[in-house]
Amino acid sequence: MIAAIVVAQLLTQAVEAENFAAGMFYLLNVAVLGHSVNVNAERHVRDRYVAVQALADSNDTLQVVNSALAQKHHDLERARRDQQTKSEALIALREQQREAAEQASRAKSRFLAAAAHDLRQPMHALNLFLAAADEALLARDVEASSRLIGEARKASVLTARLFNAVLDLSKLESGHVNPNYTSVDLSRVTAETVEQLAPFAASCGVTLRYGKAQQKPAWVRTDADWIPRVLSNLISNGIKYADPSKTGRRAVLVGVVRMPNYVRLDVLDNGIGIASEHWDAIFQPFVQIGNPERDREKGLGLGLSIVNAVVSLLEGHRLELKSIVGRGSRFSVRMPVADPFALQDAAIAPADSASSPASLRGLYVLLVEDDSLVRASMEALFARWGVLFDSVRSVAELGDLLAEIERVPDLVISDYRLPERSTASDVVRLLGEHFSRPVPCLVVTGEAGVSTQGVLPARCVLSKPLSPDLLIARMLELTEAPAQA
Repeated sequence: MIAAIVVAQLLTQAVEAENFAAGMFYLLNVAVLGHSVNVNAERHVRDRYVAVQALADSNDTLQVVNSALAQKHHDLERARRDQQTKSEALIALREQQREAAEQASRAKSRFLAAAAHDLRQPMHALNLFLAAADEALLARDVEASSRLIGEARKASVLTARLFNAVLDLSKLESGHVNPNYTSVDLSRVTAETVEQLAPFAASCGVTLRYGKAQQKPAWVRTDADWIPRVLSNLISNGIKYADPSKTGRRAVLVGVVRMPNYVRLDVLDNGIGIASEHWDAIFQPFVQIGNPERDREKGLGLGLSIVNAVVSLLEGHRLELKSIVGRGSRFSVRMPVADPFALQDAAIAPADSASSPASLRGLYVLLVEDDSLVRASMEALFARWGVLFDSVRSVAELGDLLAEIERVPDLVISDYRLPERSTASDVVRLLGEHFSRPVPCLVVTGEAGVSTQGVLPARCVLSKPLSPDLLIARMLELTEAPAQA
């Protein structure tokens, strides 16, 4: 545009030269200033636009960051609540465990106190009877001394029964008992138990019934040693708690009910019955609802506790109770059926109360016992029974004795734990090395939870204290069937 003006001025000379120069100078200044202003304005607008876009992008980024922070805050809050819930649950669990431990401790204390009380009574009577018998002997009153010794023996038997019951319950509840499952003919076991308890029932005026029609085989998978104890305790319980008002009509019925998947053993009585609020309590040790005076003639108060512990220990077994006050009770034990062609029980027959020491006369027995008092008492019994014996206190002494004797022993009786960290298992091993044929071995121990698995059947282990009648019966059983033992 300026170039056109200059060309027009040169051609026409319409404006004076001085005015034209001044005007051009002004116009040039205006053009330069306008251009500068426009450029600066454009640059400012562009910078502002870029700033606005950057601010918008920053806002978007900030919103994303805020959302992420809000999510993290939510996650942290949820994690905090979860942690608080877990902490509260852990505190509650610890409180429950503490309360359970305290209850267990209180229950154990009550159990020990009751056991100590019941053990002190017959032991106290035993000491007094023996003292009185000693005085009678000094006075040469043989009849009175004999009677007092008989009473002392009754107290001793009661002490042994109570001690063994406490020991059995302790072993069951502490997990020291490992069931030995076999196929057992429940009908045979029931018939044998009923036959054993029939005299006791008759002495109490109670009719004990077990139908012959039910005596066909009923094979169950159970422990051949413990299930007779369960049955005996349930039947004895029914006999002891017969209703005295039903004279001539008191009865205990025993039945075996066969089902496709299980066999149910029922023990029914028409006794005094049990109120429903006592159903849980009767399975606690030393609890006897009808015996607040703790008369030991009515039992020890451990029978049902042992039954409950055994049934709880055995797989597939279940204990049921139904009772009506004044009409009677029914205890039922469910057991899983077993294959009759599987491993069958080879249980040693129950102790026969009619066994006589005379049947042991002439037997040759090796006794391994480190306790001098126990060894002396066993030797005294063997001498009275006419049993030939040699006694030693350790496995090393037994090895020396075996090298000298000329007769194979009919039976070896050993304590479980012996000097020099030896056990009855070492005794059995030594006998196997020395003799070409098996020698029956009976372990009599005062320890709980001893294991002769793979060495001797569990039924060849007896616990101290031991009644002479049971010792006689078990000695006869082992010596009459050495291959089985």
